[in-house]
Amino acid sequence: MLSDKSVLITGAGGFIGLHAVKMFAQNPHFDVYALVHKNIPEELENINNIKILKADIRDKNSFMSACGDFRPDIILHAAGIASDVISDEEALEVNFEPVKYLSEFALEKFIFISSTDVYGIKDFFGEHENELCFDKNPKNPYPKYKIKAEKWLASNLDKSKYVILRPGAVYGENDKTLEHRIKTFLKYSPYIIHFGKWRGKNRWPAVNVLTVAKAALYCACLNCCNGEAVNLTDENIMTIDDYYRKIASKYFPDKKFKTLFLPLWCGKLAGYISVKLTQILKLKKPLFDPTSYSLLHVSSNLDFGREKLDALFSENILSSWYN
Repeated sequence: MLSDKSVLITGAGGFIGLHAVKMFAQNPHFDVYALVHKNIPEELENINNIKILKADIRDKNSFMSACGDFRPDIILHAAGIASDVISDEEALEVNFEPVKYLSEFALEKFIFISSTDVYGIKDFFGEHENELCFDKNPKNPYPKYKIKAEKWLASNLDKSKYVILRPGAVYGENDKTLEHRIKTFLKYSPYIIHFGKWRGKNRWPAVNVLTVAKAALYCACLNCCNGEAVNLTDENIMTIDDYYRKIASKYFPDKKFKTLFLPLWCGKLAGYISVKLTQILKLKKPLFDPTSYSLLHVSSNLDFGREKLDALFSENILSSWYN
């Protein structure tokens, strides 16, 4: 006998959330509810057999009013602000506080989109999830409150009630964040620039957004990762130079880029200026790249193991629907 579930996906108008809605909507055993804040993307409106709700997750009353009598079996929490220039106050308000009431609102399971940034930004060499620890001194509010949210879930929910997904740098179709920033830089630069000792050969935890959506679907169907955190990276890890050149060939196939290697202190100076000017001008996005935080990303060897993800994808998802 098949067991149907209802799933509420927050941040459904965003990059990860929209792809997750598409993934879940393809499965006939899910009733999909898509939660958006303000604008409803046309692409979301065109997805058949979903229900769209509007609410501000920062306001619990707004969320409860939007849900009415509906209470989902599963919540996939993809809403949040992923920014290297986010303020501490905004990160607390958007990326942490809603986790507390949303996680308790799900009848069966809460799937939380976190980040590999919780480990810190330094050189890693394929460590398994169980070998890694939280960064003790986060250098940015984004990982700071992802860590706080993960700790809250572990302290307040039974292990059967939650799963944590930690994607690396998410890319894919309709990426208007990471890919857009690199595209904008390459549009005006004749160089692909690398900072520091790795000279662009550092392994980078890129993950296709479809892999993130698929992992969420599997976690909704299976119980093998309950109470655990799962790293999400591509099976074939690319270098940061590979990623830059992938973007370059996609958008500028006829442009020949030279490679420029600069010492790390040059990047740190540029990052400091970028962040300060962004803060002074009160911008939501960096004035220019690299920022101090993005510099750490592109100049570190962020090579994480993905054993749990491989084990998750090896499961027969169809059998989980039968009692």
